[in-house]
Amino acid sequence: MDKDQLIEAVLASGVVLPAPGPGFIRLQAAAANEDAGPRELAAAVSQDPAITGALLRVANSPVFRPRSAPRSAQEAITMLGRTRTLATAASTALRSQCAGLDAEVIEAVWSASAHAAAFTYAACRQSPAKALSDLAYLAALMQDAGIAVLLRRSPELAAALRNQGSSMEAGVRALDALSGSDHAAAGALVARNWKLPQDVAEAIRAHHDPRLAARLPDTPRLLAILLATGRRLRDGVTPDWIDWAELAGTELGFDDERLAELEGA
Repeated sequence: MDKDQLIEAVLASGVVLPAPGPGFIRLQAAAANEDAGPRELAAAVSQDPAITGALLRVANSPVFRPRSAPRSAQEAITMLGRTRTLATAASTALRSQCAGLDAEVIEAVWSASAHAAAFTYAACRQSPAKALSDLAYLAALMQDAGIAVLLRRSPELAAALRNQGSSMEAGVRALDALSGSDHAAAGALVARNWKLPQDVAEAIRAHHDPRLAARLPDTPRLLAILLATGRRLRDGVTPDWIDWAELAGTELGFDDERLAELEGA
């Protein structure tokens, strides 16, 4: 990954990578301690109302079907677990870096990512790679982190992402072309800079490149395929999915019949 030419090109283009913010840094430090539990993780985010609120919203969402509604950050973290807690916090921290950008576009990007994460998580739970569900959720929430990087450098390019509906595919391709950069490579840089798992960073780098994904080790390869499957369930059949369909079928059994079952679930 260090030798990836697109990543080197993004770095050379002068983009400024967003800082993760103190709330996320405290949470990440707490999560690195294997002896820390939900109480310690909740204490780490107690001074960050945005992350605390996001944890409660996600924990109470239909995606995770809570038996009883979590009423505190500690209860939410207990239900979500460490990786999904970090995923929610990372996404929230990144969104906070988008002040001053086109609010409608940023809302659309984060809404699309949240829907993709929900579909990716659900698909992974029904796949042979079920053990990767939490990592897949993290990767799906952060797969378009590079969009924020490119828009921070060139805010006027937000116009390419307006009126895209639930799918951001056409707009994101236009953003890459207009910026002369690559949002997947930029997103991988964010993941690496924020010390997210290396497998997640590699999957984000390859999330629009099935040929690159096919050459990755097992975990990032499967994560990249799961990200594509989540977008397929969100967007329907798109040019992006056509490139991934064979890999999804051979690696995870996601043929047309299985996808139809997942859509109806």
